[in-house]
Amino acid sequence: MVEERNDGKLNALSRRKLITAGAALAAGAVTSGGVLGVAPGMAAAGENVNVVVNGKEISGPAQIVKGTALVPARPVAEALGASVAWEQGTKTVKITGGAAGVAAAPAWPWPYKKLDPEVVAQKGYDGYYKGACCYGAFNAIVSELAKVVGFPYTMMPTDMFRYGEGGIAGWSTICGALNGACAAINLVVGEKDVMKLVDELMGWYTTYQFPNFKPVTPKVDKELVTNAAGSTLCHVSVTNWCKVSGYGAKSPERSERCGRLTGDVVKYAVQLLNDYTDGKFAASYLPPASIGECMGCHGDKAMNNTRGKQDCVQCHDLPNPKPPHK
Repeated sequence: MVEERNDGKLNALSRRKLITAGAALAAGAVTSGGVLGVAPGMAAAGENVNVVVNGKEISGPAQIVKGTALVPARPVAEALGASVAWEQGTKTVKITGGAAGVAAAPAWPWPYKKLDPEVVAQKGYDGYYKGACCYGAFNAIVSELAKVVGFPYTMMPTDMFRYGEGGIAGWSTICGALNGACAAINLVVGEKDVMKLVDELMGWYTTYQFPNFKPVTPKVDKELVTNAAGSTLCHVSVTNWCKVSGYGAKSPERSERCGRLTGDVVKYAVQLLNDYTDGKFAASYLPPASIGECMGCHGDKAMNNTRGKQDCVQCHDLPNPKPPHK
């Protein structure tokens, strides 16, 4: 048996315990908090332990010894797509590369099966209160795909999208719910059409009356005023809602609004994906005239000093956006 420390190196005692038989089995121990995070809990010393990797039970001896769960390195490594070798000269166990026959993550885009928009909306709302808007949106879609599709979504760490809270670490840039939902769309739609679906979701967001989704058990059980975000920016979206609702940006009501908004966003994102899967997707968003009017001067055919698809008048107070203006 080889005991592996939390830093991934083999200690001296473990080296002496290593058993080899003509380069056959290399066995390993993983301590609690180590590479596999094995926690023996209340298991008795010497008691056999079952080892399951990605839902598949592996063979090989696994026991509790002196409070440590000892599991066989070779079948665990190979179940994770690696190979194990014993280097006699340096007394080193080497775990490398993808083992033959192990399923690798498929090429982008990943497979998609239609989801229930209402189920995903509720999961987006719940996820908002667990890890904020960006995580809530991405996790809602991907975790449901993990259920209906399975691999490779079972290997996706959705917590990686916690960074998007409050328009990316509180910077109030892109709405986190949009950020997470667009990432999920990009994961399952190929290069040919992904921009079409993302563009439709972004445009829809600027005109939709948020919040509309009704959670099963709301954290703040109130009727909330609705309004159009006007912009995909968290700052503008929240500010416009606070103006019409009378609630502060850090109020529980504003948080509830954004939780329900997360549900609305992932619901529509899934509707777009379902329509796309059925061959029924059709863009319906029409940009406001003010964008064309502003870009008439500032676009690439004139001053060529700006770009984008946002409605300029959401941030620039222009009573008459038609050029010229000061």
